[in-house]
Amino acid sequence: MRIGLLDCWLSHRYLPFWEPYLQALDVETVRPEENSVELPMPLPIRRLLGQAFSLKNQGVDFLLLPDVQLGIEHRKGSPSPWMVDLAATLGRLVPGLPPTLTVPAELSPEVAGLAAEIGQNLTRNPMLARRALERTKRLLEPPFKPPKQPGTHLIGLVTQPMLTDDPVWLADLRAALAQHGLNLFLADKAPAELRQEGASLALGLELPTDLEAAGMHRYLSRLGKVKGLLYVHDPEYLPLPNPLRKLLKKSEPPKPWRMVGLETPWRQVADELAKNLRI
Repeated sequence: MRIGLLDCWLSHRYLPFWEPYLQALDVETVRPEENSVELPMPLPIRRLLGQAFSLKNQGVDFLLLPDVQLGIEHRKGSPSPWMVDLAATLGRLVPGLPPTLTVPAELSPEVAGLAAEIGQNLTRNPMLARRALERTKRLLEPPFKPPKQPGTHLIGLVTQPMLTDDPVWLADLRAALAQHGLNLFLADKAPAELRQEGASLALGLELPTDLEAAGMHRYLSRLGKVKGLLYVHDPEYLPLPNPLRKLLKKSEPPKPWRMVGLETPWRQVADELAKNLRI
């Protein structure tokens, strides 16, 4: 039995449990190889597709995918299918995609029941699944560790959380900002805390990722050490929620800010932010 694991799309939030749990089930876990996909799509989407193609080509039996909305059904607006049904979206674009196992993109003790079910289905051995879960269930409550983010002239990033999980995409943005002595700052609160921040804005948001993005806006707008804000919005793949964009038009943040697309020339963005900050 071979199960493919993504290295993106919030993987750092759920794999700390699922990877060792699957290994405790005597299941082979497979990470993607570098696989470039030449499609007219933004870099984060090409990377995600490339990893899916890589894992398919490596002959995995199942593909473990995250439910970034934690089981919440969307009823308002038109969110991107990449955000609300990743398995179906990949299935349309990757011919012969292996069967998928979808798990919440966040860990909590409540995930233990799903883990036991998946373990028993994979192994047909309830005792093995129970032992594996006993050995790894402590990993269902990982402590949140804020990222270390030294530097001055901080620029806060407000976007869908799948982008803050993508070091390759972030690298180009960081490099462009660094040319002006600016440093990217990611919200250093746990996802649940950011969702609470977003809910306090009373924008009527439902999806966890939308609430998290709104929480980034509220938190970073008032954080004194953050000198500017960068909002990244892609209407097709990773949109910021419409109520948040309307809020920005009605009540601008109390510091320099820009809203840009996923593939905006970062050097130009850095030039404009530096000019506004008089750096």
